[in-house]
Amino acid sequence: MILYTYQSQDLIFPTKEEEFSKQQTVSIPGGSLVVEAVNSTGISGTKLRVIRLLTTDPNLYLEDQYQPGSLVDPQMITGGLD
Repeated sequence: MILYTYQSQDLIFPTKEEEFSKQQTVSIPGGSLVVEAVNSTGISGTKLRVIRLLTTDPNLYLEDQYQPGSLVDPQMITGGLD
């Protein structure tokens, strides 16, 4: 198999399995988000960090709340955890 990509091999084939075990897929209107739980030290409690946006709608890529690295409140996600 030949894989042509601009990303490094470590991003495509991570060496640690626990990196994938921390990730969850969350449904949003128009697509899905791959997120991981992040413990914040504020009153708000646990947040979800966006890892990847999975959608065919190009307008969702322009939304700031769905950008990779942004923190999302679990109550703001309407689809729930898969």
